[in-house]
Amino acid sequence: MSLNSGEAFAVGIINEYQRTLDARTRALLVESAPLMEQWSEQECTRKPKGGMEEWAKDNRPKEADNLDCAWYHGTWQYLRLLDMVAVPDWHRDFYNEALGNILKRKPDANVLISAAADYGMLAMLHEAMELTGSSPRVVIYDICKTPLLACRWYADRHGINIETKCDNIITNPIPEAPFDLIVTDEFFTVLKAEYKPLISKRWKELLKPGGSVVTVAMMGNATTPELRRRYAERARQLLETSNGNYLAAQPKYSTEAIIDRFVAFADLHTRHMLSSENEIHSLLSCFDDVTCRRITTPGECVNPTDSFQIVASLSPKT
Repeated sequence: MSLNSGEAFAVGIINEYQRTLDARTRALLVESAPLMEQWSEQECTRKPKGGMEEWAKDNRPKEADNLDCAWYHGTWQYLRLLDMVAVPDWHRDFYNEALGNILKRKPDANVLISAAADYGMLAMLHEAMELTGSSPRVVIYDICKTPLLACRWYADRHGINIETKCDNIITNPIPEAPFDLIVTDEFFTVLKAEYKPLISKRWKELLKPGGSVVTVAMMGNATTPELRRRYAERARQLLETSNGNYLAAQPKYSTEAIIDRFVAFADLHTRHMLSSENEIHSLLSCFDDVTCRRITTPGECVNPTDSFQIVASLSPKT
């Protein structure tokens, strides 16, 4: 079966993969999803280059006039509640093991979260911190302020000290470097092909000797119009069959408005998927040691999807 073919969708099957959303995360999302929609309306801006709106600007210029990333950040957590977007929780065991091993060796590590859709990666790092009893310095960079506000909201609720910076991590100086650990979820698949080697090189530049990048990346093909349509329809079905539990603590939300958001998200959200493990090793060839494990995850437009769990490390100084 092709990873991004219609064969992965069957009539009558709403979500083919076991759901991963736990009660604690769900409770947080019910509270924060409407906040992220609000923040996106206030803070998402059109970037001259990069950002989640770049695909639309490149491929649908007439529709993308004045388009920013609010369609993405304001909808992301509504879709998380349906388990329909790629999140660190899909890789909990991997992150706890990989991050835990590093934090055990260096509990005061200097850590960079290299871009974020919301606070999901911070929450996973926080879990590893709790498991290891570590207190790293946590720095979060993103090109948009909205996910940084979400991270700040999460950090304030959990008593975590973090530093946030709205900037382009590929092109601009990162004065907080060098880092012991860089962690990010699906950043490779956010970036189009020409940017992927740039971020690999950038990560290497930002690491200390002996430092590591911990990340995951989905594999597949292009997102077709039919896959987009089916994704929006699956989101609508899941919302309508939630028996009133979708946003039970937010009685003022509009089902119709959220479904409209799902349709816009499906129309614009584009992953630049990886093709193979060979591509991973090629992109990370500047690192001294790369481990790559392939697993099956819930997936977004194709459900389920295969993904790579990756740790890329530099050798320590001798």
